[in-house]
Formats: sequence, C-alpha cells, structure tokens
Amino acid sequence: MIEKLKEKIENIFKANDKVIEPKKNLVLVIITAVCFFAVLVGVYFFTGDIKYIVIAVLSMIPLIIYAIYSYFKEKRQNIISERDKQEFLSGAKYRRREWKTAYSEYKETHTFEAVSEKGMIHDLKKKYRKHDFVFIRFGILLTIGSILILFIPMAELKDKAVAVFGILLGGVIFSVGLHGLISGPVQKFRKQQTDLAEIERSYVKGKMMSFGSNGINIGSDYTVIYTHKNVFAIDNDSIQDMTRKMIRVKQYEDNLYSGQEYRYYVSLIYKAPDGIIKAIDVRLDEFQCEMMIAEFNRRFYPEGKYDSTSMEITENSAQV
Repeated sequence: MIEKLKEKIENIFKANDKVIEPKKNLVLVIITAVCFFAVLVGVYFFTGDIKYIVIAVLSMIPLIIYAIYSYFKEKRQNIISERDKQEFLSGAKYRRREWKTAYSEYKETHTFEAVSEKGMIHDLKKKYRKHDFVFIRFGILLTIGSILILFIPMAELKDKAVAVFGILLGGVIFSVGLHGLISGPVQKFRKQQTDLAEIERSYVKGKMMSFGSNGINIGSDYTVIYTHKNVFAIDNDSIQDMTRKMIRVKQYEDNLYSGQEYRYYVSLIYKAPDGIIKAIDVRLDEFQCEMMIAEFNRRFYPEGKYDSTSMEITENSAQV
C-alpha cells in the first residue's frame, strides 16, 4: 500500500505527458491570440482608450511569434534527432573518435562504486535513504505550514479546512518518506530471498553503478538491480543479454516546445522462473551504460564472442 501511495505522490510531481500535437497546438495558439487581439481592438474602438491597443500588441504578437519559433525549432530538432537515432541504432556513434576520447577521459576519473564493507543490505539501505529525505522534508514543511494556518486567529473556516487537509497530506507524505528511510523495498527483498547469503557473497564481489534512484550490481553469480520501488536479484545463469536503450524526452512549456534530453539505460534481458523472457531497464548516464556493457561482456563473454547489436530507442513527451 505504501509503495502504491508513494508512486501516486511521485506522479504529482512528474511531467504530464499529454501534449497537443505541435501543428494543432500552433494553430490553436494563433487562433486564440488573434481572437484576443480582435477583442482588445474592439474594446479600444468602443472606449477610445489606447492602452488596449498597446496590451494587444505587447502580449498577443510576441506570443504568436514565439509559438511559430517554437514550432520550427521542434521540426529542426526532429531532423537532428532522427540522425542521432540512426547513429545510435547502427552503433556509428560509438565508433566516433570524439566519443571514444570523451569516454576514455571519463574512465580516467570515474570507477565502479565501492560496496559498503557492512554488506549488501546495508549498502542498499544507504542508497535508498539518500533519495527519500525530500519526501520527509516536504512532509514536515507542509504539516508545519498547515498548522500555522490552522491557528491564525483571523483565518476563515475554509482556510482552516484547507489547513486540516494540508496536515493530513503532510503526514502521508512524511510517512512515505519514512518508509523509504527505513528502506521498505530492501526489507521486502530481504524477506523474499531464500538464498540471501549467496546473493550477498556475489554482491560484495560485484561491479556497481548507480544513477539517481536506480542502480545495478553485476556479481559473480547474481545481478542485483534496485529501482525507486523494488530490488531484484537475477541469477546470472538466466541472463540472456544486456543492451543499450535511449529515450528521447521532448519538453514543453504550456504545450510549446522548449527543448529535449536523451536518457540512457541498460536493459537486462533474462528468463524468469516461469520461462517468460523479461527485461529490466536501469537508467544510468551515457558513459556509465558503456562501462556496464563492457563489464557484462567481460563477465559473460570472456573469450570475446559477444556480438549483440540489439538496441532500442523510444520517444516520450513531457509537459514541464
């Protein structure tokens, strides 16, 4: 229940992916702006007050210009991104001298993460705790602010009702953060594993990479993955492949294109106990993905027979 609640709260702060199609949105913005412009001009002719013409010119015309600029900016970026997509899928990107140089420089200053000397469970708990303080802080601030409103003498009844709701919501958010602080996903994982000692031995010998609330550890016998809500232990004998994945996220402000970013993942493909082939995506930065792919090749194909070119690229839109 706590995990579902946490996911819903996180979705409140996540970007809304319902974005109007660019051409339709451009037409809608222009029509709306022209209509407002016409209304303000009409008010001017009715009142004779020149300020309405000034408001129309200073607000509606820049909006139309920006909407047109944003539309063509997105079209131009789509062309560039299509080229990036093809280079990613063909592997040409990773054969470029510039990319190889940047990757070599990255490896000189970055290594795999050191696993805690206190063991796997302590290491995983530590990783979860550093990401859940934001919930705790927000819950505390919301609760305190709501309590202050509740006890303001001049506050109206509706304000006090909102304050009570704020106290309840703050308490819920604080509880969700506290659940992460006590490492709920780790405790769940710990109870579910019958071979915890073997997983522990594999983990402490493994190569670890983390990014935000995601991480992967390729161990001697098991690969352990943690996400913001679950921990997985995959028997290495059941692993089929590890591939790169790139997601293009286009960002919008008020349905107008404002930019984009690429997000990189390693996708671990394995056969579940029920025989179904599944995949778990772990978000890392671009060079971390390459280091993890190289480590996977070294462990699973020590004789250099690895020849997977399987990659995936998808797109997503986000309102920010």
